[in-house]
Amino acid sequence: MPPPSPPSSPPSSPPSGSSPIAAYVKPQPRPPKSPAHSAQIRVQNRRREYLERNPGYFSSFEHELADPLLYDALIRRFQSPEEREKEGRAKGYSRVLEVDLLRGEAKLAQLGSGGAQDQDQLPWLPASATADADAFIREYANGTDGLGDESVGTDSGSVFVAGSGGGDGNGAGARGVPRRPETREEGRERWDDFLRRRFVLGRDEDFDYRLVDENDELDVMERREQEDAWFDDEDPRWASDSVEDQGGGGGGSGDNMEKEKKLEGETGIQDF
Repeated sequence: MPPPSPPSSPPSSPPSGSSPIAAYVKPQPRPPKSPAHSAQIRVQNRRREYLERNPGYFSSFEHELADPLLYDALIRRFQSPEEREKEGRAKGYSRVLEVDLLRGEAKLAQLGSGGAQDQDQLPWLPASATADADAFIREYANGTDGLGDESVGTDSGSVFVAGSGGGDGNGAGARGVPRRPETREEGRERWDDFLRRRFVLGRDEDFDYRLVDENDELDVMERREQEDAWFDDEDPRWASDSVEDQGGGGGGSGDNMEKEKKLEGETGIQDF
């Protein structure tokens, strides 16, 4: 009869550092950015800086073609007849006709599809920002956080179309239709945010991005971060510190040390 095997020792408890929650308790450094990711961030920061230096970009009438229904809901509904007439003269007859046709086609497509615009069946219409793949663009267009689908349709099945005057005052509850802004300022802010995000993502097909993406003079944010990092690495010192105290070699006489510590210029003492 073979001898019984010795009892196995109980499993040792895992070290505290290997706990599943240890990674959340102890701060972990961010992984380094890849060269492609760093280049993408640099390009987008240059585009943001370009818009900061050229605010007239947002006032161009050409951007209405990016989403005529969104422009109608955020900008045109607050314009007086005189303002619309002035804008029409600035655009020209052909551009006004083009925008009106696109807006009418988009409204009909929205009504026919229950509020959701089918881009595959209507390729000549601009894609609706309310259903964009980018969460920030959806947020600016819908007036929500852009993460969830809060548009579930109305109980009666009717669809509110921007600029038609139907539905409730805010246009809430209609699928694919932005929430109406309460003030002119809110509408302008959401429209500018939409244009800014669209420009940063490189979706303005009429703009030559090479003029911005290849301009290193727009690296203001990157240079500021480098300066902040340089100052963070510096050790604070007194202006009267000697060369020896600052690590600049010793062996000097006492007179030289005293001369180096002598302050010149404005000392802060007021002499009346």
